[in-house]
Amino acid sequence: GGRGGGGGGGGGGGGSSAAGGMARASKTFGGYDALVIGPPSVLDGSEAAELAVIVLHGLGATKEDFADLPRMLGGEQALAGRRLVYVLPQAPPSPLLGAAWWQINVAAFLAISTASPDSMAKMIREEPVGLSQCREKLQKLCAEVRAFAGGGSALPSRRLLLAGFSQGAMTAMDTALHMPPTEPPAGVVFLSGAPIVVEQWSARLQALKQAGEALPVLVTHGMADGTLPFACSGWVRDLLTANGADVKYVTHPGGHDLGGASVVRSLVSFVAARLADRA
Repeated sequence: GGRGGGGGGGGGGGGSSAAGGMARASKTFGGYDALVIGPPSVLDGSEAAELAVIVLHGLGATKEDFADLPRMLGGEQALAGRRLVYVLPQAPPSPLLGAAWWQINVAAFLAISTASPDSMAKMIREEPVGLSQCREKLQKLCAEVRAFAGGGSALPSRRLLLAGFSQGAMTAMDTALHMPPTEPPAGVVFLSGAPIVVEQWSARLQALKQAGEALPVLVTHGMADGTLPFACSGWVRDLLTANGADVKYVTHPGGHDLGGASVVRSLVSFVAARLADRA
């Protein structure tokens, strides 16, 4: 579901300023309403972002859920003063689920720890309803964010980082893997997620590998997660590693939430490494 630990950022609309010289704006990308947080020079188009970070919230949550992430990460020495722009889209409303990127079978995921191998194998292979439409819209969102954050020309794909929490993590990974293998993103931050469409993901990872690419991925998960069982992230790590991705796996003692200072530190070092990659 949502972020769990820690609230979202405060109010502020159009071009109001946020902490640390960051501005906030409301934009639409790929048909999604989005909150944009970043340096005023990037938001007004006069300078390109060094990295654009798209953050997809969890099931039933809102785009404000991770509005404090820019402040949390930007306050760390390794990222201080770097031109990072954060784009936080809002998933559309969904009956019974609140906001959802696509139709997730919540009961099946909750029962995953006691599911039979057959039912589990089916669940992680079947394409969920609405995923293909979501995929199309998010590819459009990525292209529009690159145009917006490029300071007058399109930002290269390697300066686009996809991040997500829970259903947002699964969606961020799927979006990254459906970018052309010759134009991969900077990487993926996969917070408290689970595997979906594993055969499609394997095939897309193999295409990246054949193009000489090892997708950088940070996978994190709380060991006491009662919503998406902890084993899920281990399966994702194994799937990614077996197919040539460059995976960093970080666990924390918490539940279905972002985790504490150790997770923030791993996020900072992962983002800093992506900045160094493209330097």
